[in-house]
Amino acid sequence: MPNIDLVSEDEARAIILQWGILHDRQAGLSWFLPIIASEAFYMRFGETSWIGYADFERHQIVKRKFFDELHSYSTILVSVQRPATTAKTVMLWTCRHRPEGSPTSELLKARLEHTWEFRRCPSTGRPYMQGHVVDRFEYLDGFRPLADPSTARSDDPHLDPRWPTTGAPAGATGDD
Repeated sequence: MPNIDLVSEDEARAIILQWGILHDRQAGLSWFLPIIASEAFYMRFGETSWIGYADFERHQIVKRKFFDELHSYSTILVSVQRPATTAKTVMLWTCRHRPEGSPTSELLKARLEHTWEFRRCPSTGRPYMQGHVVDRFEYLDGFRPLADPSTARSDDPHLDPRWPTTGAPAGATGDD
């Protein structure tokens, strides 16, 4: 008999994919409400954490400097176990970014690894994402921000110059 209180692999995958689609569309908080925790929602990325809805809205506002976003998951490994269903993902993030004061935009591509936590609402049965952590973030060769590292903004870990650069895996740039 299945554990009805645990989020299934299919449900976790669907939430992850929906998360990517909503970010591609730069959706606001209200669009995410059906798939995220109503209490103690969290995101961690480097030294930055966002806790709760107000922080999530701030994250979404900061991310508006990135456009034409595409979140492409190449790996989704789900583990259904107590106390919560978890997942590990590998994703290619592609976007355009216009540095402040620049007349042109730049193409950015990065490989991200995440750890996700999923739970089920005991009263409604709704599966949701409790939160996720960026475990690894690497720009692909030739696709990191061109901005001067001394002007990096502490409010946006996406532009932190301390992230490493890696060679592009086959198919990652779309040129293959």
